[in-house]
Amino acid sequence: MNFTARVTSRAFDVGSAPSILPSLRMAALGLASVALSLLVVFPASLPAAAEPPTTVAQARNLIKQLQNDAAGIDQQYTDVQEQIKEGRAQLRLKQADAQAQTKKVERLKLQASQIALAQFQNRSLDTAAHLVVTPDIEGFLSQISTVQKVSENQHAKLQDYQQAQANLAALQNSAETELVTLGEKEKQLQSLAAGSDNKLDQAKKVLAKLTADQQKQLAEAEKKAAAKANAEARAATKAPAKTNGRAATKASPKANAESRAARKAPPSTRSSSTGSSKGAKALAYAKAQLGEPYARSGAGPSSWDCSGLTMMAWGSVGVSLPHSSRQQFSRGQSVAKSDLRSGDLVFFYSDISHVGLYAGNGQVIHAPRPGKSVEYIKMSYMPYAGARRPG
Repeated sequence: MNFTARVTSRAFDVGSAPSILPSLRMAALGLASVALSLLVVFPASLPAAAEPPTTVAQARNLIKQLQNDAAGIDQQYTDVQEQIKEGRAQLRLKQADAQAQTKKVERLKLQASQIALAQFQNRSLDTAAHLVVTPDIEGFLSQISTVQKVSENQHAKLQDYQQAQANLAALQNSAETELVTLGEKEKQLQSLAAGSDNKLDQAKKVLAKLTADQQKQLAEAEKKAAAKANAEARAATKAPAKTNGRAATKASPKANAESRAARKAPPSTRSSSTGSSKGAKALAYAKAQLGEPYARSGAGPSSWDCSGLTMMAWGSVGVSLPHSSRQQFSRGQSVAKSDLRSGDLVFFYSDISHVGLYAGNGQVIHAPRPGKSVEYIKMSYMPYAGARRPG
């Protein structure tokens, strides 16, 4: 962001009073030092720094950065969505527990009321008086023993009622706290969406500042980049796939035909014999989505974000993953970069804000960012953060 620091000075009429001239000079120096300090505190506020991109390459890089920033915020968005989803599930459990506890408290409350009424109605002479007037002392003492046992049982029931009340209060408080937390996360979700939209708005403004000819050049540059990525993908597909540092045997024409058929078929109808592992089948699912557009929180069937694509790809083979690159980074087992296999999850950037599926020969399939579509890309084009193997 650019800021404008302004310093306003005032003119003083010094007249002919020489005695105040030194003071005025000191004041002027003070104002100058304030102006310099403001410039130091806000270096980005200099007008020169606010200049828009002057070349197509600069504009393209800035737009790409803003779109990448938006995609990173989108992953924060999906992460919070997952937290809200989990929080709602926890709230439902707590509410169900509180409902069951309420019924228990009502039942114990009725018993406690009956006990209190019985104790009130059975008030009579104390034990010493009964011993004086009763003709059957042994029988009376036996009755006292029975009454004491009943009294102990009643006391235990009263304690159960008190404990049940305390447990109910704790459950209700926990549910209320969960509701407050969910409300805060909903607000956070709105803030993140606004932040992502703001980045995209900035990207649009950069594009709007270009001339028609520059915009045409930018579009051509994007086409060339896409063509280059497709050429690299085709070359990688033709090359022998590498696993654990060794070249795999070349697939037969029949195997290739089966692979193509598997990519086109719905996940539920794909043959379990296609592919050598769940990872290969997950990759085949991702390949079937090539060319489909990016969308915030996209998880198919026709638009995707990065973690939505990986989640659904692995979901097609029965492996459940959260819709969040950061949360996916904690699933499965860690994999060394040199041991990557088809379908492994590959993560990028220090904040784990992006994920794709390993496609062999140093490439991944991913849903990149707003304005782009599911594509192949070399891993080396993004800062590598780690890899995991689900399942």
